[in-house]
Amino acid sequence: MNIKSTFCVVLMLSLSFSGAAQKVTRSRQVPGLRNYDTDLAVMSREEKDSVRMVTELWKNYVDSYSSASVSEQERRSMWVNGMQDYLAEFDDGVLLYSSFRENKVLDVRKIAPGTYQLSVMTGSKLPGEDFYGWNECVYRVCAMAVARSEEKESRHNPFRLCNWLDAVIPTLAKTEVGKLDYYCAPGCKVPLSNAVTVARFVDALSNEYGFGFDRRIRYVVAPTVDQCEQFSGFLFNAYSNPLMSSAVPKAADFKFYGRTFGPNTLVSNYYDDLHELALLVVRTCRPEAFAMIQEGFATFHGGYMTNSYESLKKSLKLFIESHAEIDFSDEDLFYDLTMPLKGVESTVVVPLEGMLGALFVECAWENGGDSLVKELLACKDYSDVLKVFHVDPDDAETFIKKLL
Repeated sequence: MNIKSTFCVVLMLSLSFSGAAQKVTRSRQVPGLRNYDTDLAVMSREEKDSVRMVTELWKNYVDSYSSASVSEQERRSMWVNGMQDYLAEFDDGVLLYSSFRENKVLDVRKIAPGTYQLSVMTGSKLPGEDFYGWNECVYRVCAMAVARSEEKESRHNPFRLCNWLDAVIPTLAKTEVGKLDYYCAPGCKVPLSNAVTVARFVDALSNEYGFGFDRRIRYVVAPTVDQCEQFSGFLFNAYSNPLMSSAVPKAADFKFYGRTFGPNTLVSNYYDDLHELALLVVRTCRPEAFAMIQEGFATFHGGYMTNSYESLKKSLKLFIESHAEIDFSDEDLFYDLTMPLKGVESTVVVPLEGMLGALFVECAWENGGDSLVKELLACKDYSDVLKVFHVDPDDAETFIKKLL
């Protein structure tokens, strides 16, 4: 049985929805979909009203990002149990739903009683020929009829949104090791001995810094990058194309996928992605920490992709020596720069900001142990980081070269 069939069966067996809560409104047309009379040839009025309510819910959610009057609490109320929206982590969060992007529902289909799948396309609405007709991504979310009719709403909509990943996880094979719950897609298996080592890494990291990380981590493993991307909800993402100059660093190497979602979920095609595990722990326990130091913490302790921190550090030294024009006095002057790996045959590039963060974390660790690293994690910006080491911004380059 393939994963799609399994998904539908599990949803039908494990989810209970209140169909009676759906209010028949006799809507004349579902915006963006087929004509009402055509739809009635294949679905009942009640089903059509369900589709209308699902699309209406999605439109209200997307529109909420362009309205200053909608609070984050109201936005979360549109999701099952107020869960986080993993799609919003794409392209710096709320930009996915910004006013200069079009979110068009391509398809709504029933996949289980009370459960619908929305397929959505995001395209550019920016003026100019360069952006006209530019389709950026296609993704999917679920909508489930879980809200009770007792809720006081003038027009009750029983549907709430659900991440595709959260919907599909129950269909995957599960292995519990320490604080890790591995979920493996068909064709993928996690060796128990390796899983134990990875679980110990998480415990050691938490204990060393006194994080008190007590969440269970949902570690989803799939054999290919494409499967990982689809688990996250994306069916097509222009920015993950390694042929694009603007592709994110990990997408430059089409063999690797590793991303965190929310406070306890990781998706990767490697079962020992220590960088993402360390990043998940530090983001959850120190969410206010400066992003450079969060990434640096994860890189120092877990490397980056399949590369150790020591090998990355050698590449950083060569990169800085050959780029004397970079000004390290201000983060804005090197933000978004990437460095290639030296000495290996690879298209991999690594964010310079995260590598500098790792260098700072290493310096703090060697000179003050976990207490000085914690000082770094309390920093709010780049200037705070330099203050921890009593370094003037104008002397940042000299300081960085000494560390190398």
